[in-house]
Amino acid sequence: MFSFSTLIGFCAGISLFAFAIVSSTDHHQIFMSLSSLALVLGSTLAASLISYSSGDVLIAMRSMVQTFFHTPTSQKHLRTLVSRFVDWSNLYRQGGISALEQSLNKEESKDEYLCHAMELIGSGYKNHEIRIMLSDAMDATWQRHTLESKVLNTMATYAPGFGMVGTIIGLIIMLDNLNGDMAGLGQGLALALITTLYGVVLANLFFKPAANQVTEKQEALYYRHQLITEGFVMLAEKRDALFIQDRLNAFLKPSVRLQLADEEL
Repeated sequence: MFSFSTLIGFCAGISLFAFAIVSSTDHHQIFMSLSSLALVLGSTLAASLISYSSGDVLIAMRSMVQTFFHTPTSQKHLRTLVSRFVDWSNLYRQGGISALEQSLNKEESKDEYLCHAMELIGSGYKNHEIRIMLSDAMDATWQRHTLESKVLNTMATYAPGFGMVGTIIGLIIMLDNLNGDMAGLGQGLALALITTLYGVVLANLFFKPAANQVTEKQEALYYRHQLITEGFVMLAEKRDALFIQDRLNAFLKPSVRLQLADEEL
């Protein structure tokens, strides 16, 4: 599901940046320099490739694009998941693993963690064994995805530094031309400072916010995986619907907790 809040925040940041330029000067073109952008962005990517593998950097860049989309971890989604476990408790006791597998909808069949849990319970593992294996998978998933935010935070650290490098390069070139046209020194200094501007903007409007959102998404996903783990452990124990409902309601806000099992009994 598309994240309109992320889009609004991104557009607001760009718009305020553009407004500050337009309202301050008529020479808008001095803020546009492809060579400065190439220096900052290219050097940041190069340093990131030195620090991490190319695959990790590419995955981190892809995660920046994915910040415009929500993960299925809202309270409404979790409530639906609790409801599914309540239904699955009856299906599993009556029809076994085949009934559970047949009840999966299209979205659930694409959920890797959910399908992995379904495979474990179908293999006949005991409840404590399922808990151990799902907890290991949950922690491993967390470790893999945490690397994405580390890469983005590293890029946010590098970008302003390479912006300063571009500024120093511009100042050296400008000082070398002191014996030339003195009227061009101000414009040369402005161009030299653009790289610092680009570095700060990239770090604080792109890389850092993306890193924070990736971390927030992974924390919410880890919480969802905990719910799924507890649900399948109770399915393996063949707990009744009311017990599963009350146990999994602990993962929900009081205002959205499920009461279907109470109504059915």
